Amino acid sequence: MNEALVVYNPTAGSAAGPELWLGACIHRLCTEGGYRVTTLSTTAETTPDNLLEGFTQNFDIVVAAGGDGTVRMVIHSVASQKLNCKVGIVPLGTGNLLARNLKILEDNLLTDPVDIALDVILQGEGKFIDLGIMNGHYFAAAAGAGPLSDAVVTPGKRDKENWKMLAYASSMVQTLGQAPVLFKVTADGDIFKIAASGIFVTNVPDLGVGMLSESASMDDDLLDLCILSPREFGDYLKYGFHFAAGSGGITGGKAPYYVKKVKTAEIEIVPRRRPLSFIEQGFNQLKYALTGQHEGRSPQNQGLAMIDGDACGMTPMHIESAPQAVQVVVPTQAQQQRQSWLK
Repeated sequence: MNEALVVYNPTAGSAAGPELWLGACIHRLCTEGGYRVTTLSTTAETTPDNLLEGFTQNFDIVVAAGGDGTVRMVIHSVASQKLNCKVGIVPLGTGNLLARNLKILEDNLLTDPVDIALDVILQGEGKFIDLGIMNGHYFAAAAGAGPLSDAVVTPGKRDKENWKMLAYASSMVQTLGQAPVLFKVTADGDIFKIAASGIFVTNVPDLGVGMLSESASMDDDLLDLCILSPREFGDYLKYGFHFAAGSGGITGGKAPYYVKKVKTAEIEIVPRRRPLSFIEQGFNQLKYALTGQHEGRSPQNQGLAMIDGDACGMTPMHIESAPQAVQVVVPTQAQQQRQSWLK
């Protein structure tokens, strides 16, 4: 009998409660798929590194039932341990970025996303996809830094439950008045500095709030480095960037940005010392008079690092492509045609 592990998040954004769908999920996996099913509920203490601790059996499929955080934990565990199993996705979160880009989830009020996802798991086909690695953490969709990236992390659970994807749009609008951040970027050996509202390294074209990079692909062994709202960036076209325009999504259809295919990228924030206030200057002079030492303001050389919609440490970020890192169950062509017809 084939072994299946269902990893589920009981507090996922759009999940009405595991008691309403988990039993039906297990029933279908057992009766239609012939699986012996083990379930694992994630907690606040669950991490990608300890997710599969304590299991001795080899699973044929690991099903991630939850949002982007649950999916990322599962793919990290499978990819980092190089497990020979497939990954299935039951999208229960708000963004569901990987499920959207793999056509497992289609926005349709007339269908049940859990039933559609289980149809894919039971009747779909395996596909190896690329992943990214940021400071040792695997990600499926995107990594980022800067005000626009921070806006992806900002919405709380209640806002996402009430407003769905509009919660992200609202936080994006609030970043428009923030000053750009000065970044130092190393892209496949090319080094440059650029002021930008956000830098994303993406593995998928759609970030839910809009198309970020139409050239992004999960099977080209590369990642797309996207620099948004740069100033006086023309000199850097020689590094192989191509110009893109916003498509009504993350950049609001107006801000220009640049995209470049990369295998590795290093993203750092260049420290900027804010001028001391009048009072701070007075304390500085007093301290110098008493001790002979100056008291300056420490440089702000770190920013929040984001992967797949969640905060994950701080910059600097070392990012690299992990080609064909995990096998995910995706819809067959016939299933995609059926979903498009329903939509």
